[in-house]
Amino acid sequence: MEEELANLRLLDKEEEAFQEEAAVVDQSYQFCLVGRCLTDSVVHFSYLRNTVADLWHPVGGICISDLGEKRYLFQFFHDVDVQKVLSSTPWFFNNHLIILQKVQRGEDPSAILLNFTEFWVQIHDLPSGLITKTMAMQFGEFLGKLLEYDTFIPTLGLKKFMRIRVRLDISNPLKRTKRIQIGKATTVYARFQYENLSLFCFICGKLGHDESYCPFCLRIEPSKIIFGWDISLHTVARRHNAVVSRWLREADGSQWSNGNMESINQSSNWENDSGRNLKGDSWKQSSNPNLIPLKSGQQILTKGPDSWRNLGSGDLNGSGSKNGPRI
Repeated sequence: MEEELANLRLLDKEEEAFQEEAAVVDQSYQFCLVGRCLTDSVVHFSYLRNTVADLWHPVGGICISDLGEKRYLFQFFHDVDVQKVLSSTPWFFNNHLIILQKVQRGEDPSAILLNFTEFWVQIHDLPSGLITKTMAMQFGEFLGKLLEYDTFIPTLGLKKFMRIRVRLDISNPLKRTKRIQIGKATTVYARFQYENLSLFCFICGKLGHDESYCPFCLRIEPSKIIFGWDISLHTVARRHNAVVSRWLREADGSQWSNGNMESINQSSNWENDSGRNLKGDSWKQSSNPNLIPLKSGQQILTKGPDSWRNLGSGDLNGSGSKNGPRI
């Protein structure tokens, strides 16, 4: 037996290997994004492929492949189209968040961990002296990772707020507030609002499902469930007048400058809240360019000011969600 084993030859290891240039493999993913839908519901690939292509309308075209497990490969043919899509995140399909990430050289699209997405976050209830780049960096690290600080300071009435773009880990609950200690005697609480916020849970605070499908419902008695999150995490939609009145003045009495209006126009991307403008009996989808429309026969409804719910194809018989205590 030992002699027979000694005479065995591993031919597959001794044969010469096929040779291929590494650049050929890297080239196949040069302008590729990999993404997944953050939902447990069924996603119809053919419908997603057509609507995504129509919505993004990339100049160089796009090829979309189904990788399985609600994961998709978006192959572009020019970097301009890749950057255009990434800079406009977040994107949604049937109100479900699409998490996108660029495929780097040597990465396997099927193995990339898709747990991060980008949001613009408004930080409210700050004293004017704390609306600084230094504070923006601290808030960015608290929420996730700071990507951009909007130097323009918008206002809601007499109140000013800060805007930062951050990369969030969607496996963690959304942050609601942050305590700030000023000296020894003063404490303030910064309040966060997320622009273009999609479906999230009022119980656990995570994106991707509502409270009807929250795992905590299986471990907690219904009477003991606490709604720690509510709809106040959504930004309030507002619009600016395009015409500058000659009667407007700066705080020092000088004439309102056209430069201020240009800054407002450049920051207009924070005006609309993910298409969820409460008007009449339904959420307006058309105001959000990133919201891929629902199929015919599907609706997103609201049932009064104290409840809201996305009625998709899998939960048409559900009831509305109750708002928890406001932050």
